Amino acid sequence: MKSTNKFAMKKFLFAGLTLFAIILVGFLYAYFLQLGIEKIGYVKVLNNKNRNILYGTTFEERLVDSKGNDKLLFKFKTSNAEIDQKLTFFLRRFFSWGKNHVAYTQNLKEVILVDYKTGREVYKQRLNERVEFINVNKVKEEFVIATEKALYILKYQNKQENDKKFPFILERVAEGKFWFPSISSDSRYIVCGEIASNNILATSLVLFDLLNNTKKKLISEKMGNLPLTVDHRLIYSTAISKENKWVVISTSSSGTPPYRYLTAINLKSGLVKEFGSNTGLCNSPGCFVSSDKYMFTQGEPEYREFGDYSPIIEPFRSKPVIVDLNTGKLEIVNNVPKDTNIYWPIYKNDKTIYFIDRKYYSFVPNKIFDTNIYRLKNKKFELLFQIKGGIVSYDVISK
Repeated sequence: MKSTNKFAMKKFLFAGLTLFAIILVGFLYAYFLQLGIEKIGYVKVLNNKNRNILYGTTFEERLVDSKGNDKLLFKFKTSNAEIDQKLTFFLRRFFSWGKNHVAYTQNLKEVILVDYKTGREVYKQRLNERVEFINVNKVKEEFVIATEKALYILKYQNKQENDKKFPFILERVAEGKFWFPSISSDSRYIVCGEIASNNILATSLVLFDLLNNTKKKLISEKMGNLPLTVDHRLIYSTAISKENKWVVISTSSSGTPPYRYLTAINLKSGLVKEFGSNTGLCNSPGCFVSSDKYMFTQGEPEYREFGDYSPIIEPFRSKPVIVDLNTGKLEIVNNVPKDTNIYWPIYKNDKTIYFIDRKYYSFVPNKIFDTNIYRLKNKKFELLFQIKGGIVSYDVISK
């Protein structure tokens, strides 16, 4: 009898261990399978079917992955011409992609967060002033927001202060009109342009140290000794390296056409480097690929009529390039077809680079072009997704 019980017990344990092993293998398989799935979020703008109305454009935010899944997160229609123009023509500014949430505005007067997994709003706050820019620290998922009157941070609340309605809280950082803010990966610094006068869009570069509660001007809005009414600096993008060593901005004078170039500031030494001669015709935004190297796209196909930009290699083709911030040396990223005009690079830690093509930028009334998303990995350039509708924002969510 005891022998029978021991046999039954062993059989039961064997069956249990077998089941556990099957479940474990299943979880591991699912985990490693998930690691290979690329998820990209994008906001596309759809054509307005009524050609007599210049507003009423529809925007869709979706998540697409390499398994073919395409999920709608939100959809809205603009309500007037000003909102339509800003959301359509001023790219990147009104949508920002965190680790678990996307932040956006649909009428320039509120900030909304949507959870990727559930597709539900987890935060919504209406403001008394117009939203101008939204950006994010993906590591801590803290959003920096510039309005026409102030600078804010949207972040998780402390558990003790947590409002049951929303897990996030909006904090006012500073008064003023700020341009293209970026927040460091440790959330200590915010760097942005600042506009001192509503009459002139001249932008100085300022740095907020949130740990010491200080503000410092890094670069003046002046170009040389000329008065601001004659010539001034315009800032089109900002970025902070992961180690808080460098700040890189895309900048130009107020001339026409704008000859955009990169400027780098070493936060440790205070050294300012103007890379005007070799980074001209840069297209923002760009991204850091290491602590001392920054990638952007350079070239403007439509600038042929303005003459020969001889210092720039292939000035009339937009191609990805990397600048060494210590030496200023440029390196063109190879393996990109010469008949494809590349914009908006995103770099991942596994040395994969994502791009979109020229068509996202070609917005004209009642005509919106489709957009392609590409990947360059291990010297192999390939088309990932074809998006029906012009992209006004995109990012790599996970990989």
